[in-house]
Amino acid sequence: MIKRMDLYISKYFLKYFFMSSFSFLAIFLLAQMFKIIKYINEGRLIGKNIFIYILNLVPKIFIDIAPLSILLAGLITVSIMASNLEIISLKTSGIRFFRIVAAPLFISFFVSIFVFFIYNSVYTKSLSTINLLRGRNTEDTIALPSEKKNAFYRKIDGNYLYFMKEINREKGEAKNIELLIYDGQISNLKKVIIAKSALYDKEKGVWNFYETNIYDVDKKEETFLKEYSDEKINDKPDNFIRPSGIDPRMQSIKELKKSIKDQKSIGEDTKIYLVELAKRYSFPFASFIVAFIGLSVGSKYVRGGKSTLNLVICIVVGYGYYIVSGAFEAMSLNGILNPFLSSWGTNILYLIIGLFFMNKAEY
Repeated sequence: MIKRMDLYISKYFLKYFFMSSFSFLAIFLLAQMFKIIKYINEGRLIGKNIFIYILNLVPKIFIDIAPLSILLAGLITVSIMASNLEIISLKTSGIRFFRIVAAPLFISFFVSIFVFFIYNSVYTKSLSTINLLRGRNTEDTIALPSEKKNAFYRKIDGNYLYFMKEINREKGEAKNIELLIYDGQISNLKKVIIAKSALYDKEKGVWNFYETNIYDVDKKEETFLKEYSDEKINDKPDNFIRPSGIDPRMQSIKELKKSIKDQKSIGEDTKIYLVELAKRYSFPFASFIVAFIGLSVGSKYVRGGKSTLNLVICIVVGYGYYIVSGAFEAMSLNGILNPFLSSWGTNILYLIIGLFFMNKAEY
């Protein structure tokens, strides 16, 4: 009986999930048509590129609508069963409500896993394609600047901390250099090297420092050298200049982690990358979390206007997720909240609401 019940509920849940998804997809694509027509008139989209552009919009739209589709599918499935007195009959036979909706919850979890996969593979590539078709730069087309002032670089695995007043990565030249050499932690300082200028030797792969003062912290001795080099001081000029225009949304989780490490190494702000990374882990599971609300809200047998009220509640709750999530994201970008705490905050809040409604549905 249990297996038949699971198959019965799963069949209808999947049916309404796909129906809701296709409906939302059509609505969102229709909303994009004005932009598409604009790009066509401007000559940005021509011929087959129009179809390619529309096709690459689908992954992002699916990621956005998945929680709403799950929410609506759960509400419709359970509402129909409640109106047919099937929920009451199953409860009367001793089956708990949580067990009744276990199959849709299981499906919702796998939808979340699928969204996670789409978000971290297909979506990043599709967004890059969209930007290329619109004539915008992507990671591959952004050129690194040749010069930078106040360049900072920390070689974490080599215990080196550089500061260069000016550096030209193409010429391999630098001016007014300060180099801290430490053991394990910066507080455990070993040497301080201050040079008026430096030139990177591409053949040997080392920096040559000129008019250099070297202070040995342990020996408390200072040495002046007209020219100084060390095979361990071999960081390439490109390491001191990183592209700042890369859209983190176009990067995979692995690339985001690398960007965070790279930006930290040159003293740049990493909040935008941390926020995106946190969102990659948290947002896909919104589909699973809102399923608790959708499945439990429609569990009571109601008549007429009250069933409409349940639908309104679900829609408000569904769109409310995006509003709350956006508010938390803004606070994390402004440095008020930790990115991972703010990103998972919405999920935790909605899980508490979902468990509350689920508990009420048991009685």
